Amino acid sequence: MANRPPVLQSGDTIGLVTPGSPLDATIIDARVQFLRDMGFTIVFGRYVYSFDGIVAAPADKRAEDIMDMFENPNVKMILPTRGGTGVQGILPFLDFDVIRENPKIISGYSDITVLLNSLYQFSDLITFHSLMLIDFRLETPAYNFNQFFAATSTFLSPRPIQNPPEMTLMGVTPGNVTSPIVGGNMTSIVNTLGTPYEIDTKGKILFLKEACSH
Repeated sequence: MANRPPVLQSGDTIGLVTPGSPLDATIIDARVQFLRDMGFTIVFGRYVYSFDGIVAAPADKRAEDIMDMFENPNVKMILPTRGGTGVQGILPFLDFDVIRENPKIISGYSDITVLLNSLYQFSDLITFHSLMLIDFRLETPAYNFNQFFAATSTFLSPRPIQNPPEMTLMGVTPGNVTSPIVGGNMTSIVNTLGTPYEIDTKGKILFLKEACSH
C-alpha cells in the first residue's frame, strides 16, 4: 500500500529545498512572496540560497535539508526551488525509513525525477510530478496550478487527468489498464540505470518526458 501524504491546505507550511542546481536569490524571493500571497507559510532549508559551483551545496548538505523537512512536524509539503544537475548525488544520504514514517507532499520534475522515483521506490511515498518553486509566478498557466492543487489538495479518486485543450491525447493500443504510475524525465531515468536507484517499472505504467527543441 502506497504511503499517501496529507492534503495541502491554505495556511500550511511549505519547506523549501534546493536539491540540485542553485537558483538566484531574487527569483527565490519573488516566488516565495507569491506563495505567501496564496496563504502559505514558508520554511527555508539551510542551503536554499547556497552556491557551490554547479550545485547549491555538497550532496550530503543538500540531503540534510531534505531530511530536516521530512522530520519537521510543521512542514506539510517539500518544494524544490528548481531541478538542474546533481540531484542524483543526494540519494545515498537519505534515510528512507525516516521518510516512510513522515510522509509529506513533494513535487517536482526535470532532474527531481530521480528523487521522486527513489522516494516512491524505497519509502512507498506517493510523489507528484508537478510544480517547483520556480513555477509559482503569474506567467504559469492556470491549467498547471489547477492540476497541481487538484492532486495535492484533494483525495478525489478516480480523478481524470486531461491534457490542455490545445494538446491532443492519442492512444495507440485500445483498452484500459490500472496500475501505479512511475516515470518522469527520460535523461534522469537513464542516468540511474545500473545503479541502486534504477527505476522499477515492473507492473507499472511508465510515462516519459523529455525536453525538445524546434
